[in-house]
Amino acid sequence: MFELLAGTGVALPGTGGLLRFGMDEYAAGRALAALADARPVPVPGAAWGYSARWGDLTVAVRADEPNRAAEQAREPLLHTVVLTRARSASDGPGGTPVVLDDIDLFGYPAAEVLHALGPVPPPGLWTEPPHGRGYLTAVALGGEPAPPPAGRRTSAAAEAAEVERALAGYAPLWTTERDRWQLQEAGGGHLPRLRDEPGTTLLVCDDALARRITAAMLAAGVEVVPETP
Repeated sequence: MFELLAGTGVALPGTGGLLRFGMDEYAAGRALAALADARPVPVPGAAWGYSARWGDLTVAVRADEPNRAAEQAREPLLHTVVLTRARSASDGPGGTPVVLDDIDLFGYPAAEVLHALGPVPPPGLWTEPPHGRGYLTAVALGGEPAPPPAGRRTSAAAEAAEVERALAGYAPLWTTERDRWQLQEAGGGHLPRLRDEPGTTLLVCDDALARRITAAMLAAGVEVVPETP
């Protein structure tokens, strides 16, 4: 069982320990390797990332975007854990429990899960829209961002600039690494995925940023593939 602990991290099955937000790259990679065979994966917009397979799940960890991490710490630290189910099995309940507050996120129909989570999800939780499927296929849990320094005011212009900086971090998807990526149709939208690893989907927890990334990839002529049945 994977247990999502909002604001803390993800407890791994058995004696796997805890993927705690704020871990450095070595500690996060070692914790994931204790669970299964972990390997580094390219994650545009992030300083580093690793993934591993466990049963019917892919577990991925990544540091925050380099510019934000530089503000929070001297080195990029673990910020997000993503758990993704094999899409071929997404019409039924998951084989591995992924639990948040006693709710098995992959064990019950998506409508029931979203209703149980309520109108305001726990801090840092993101669920991939079911896109007409009966069950959720992916969830992500992120650490809380550090508060702004005392006296710093957040303006609309500053927020817009932050979005532009984040978008720039994903530019390889439609420029230098365009041939490595595809866009998979999904419920009227698109999900970026690695061409050579169709099961590896890039999940962006900010919906507005995700739409900007998809639009840039479409404009650049990245290949679009049909939704997996």
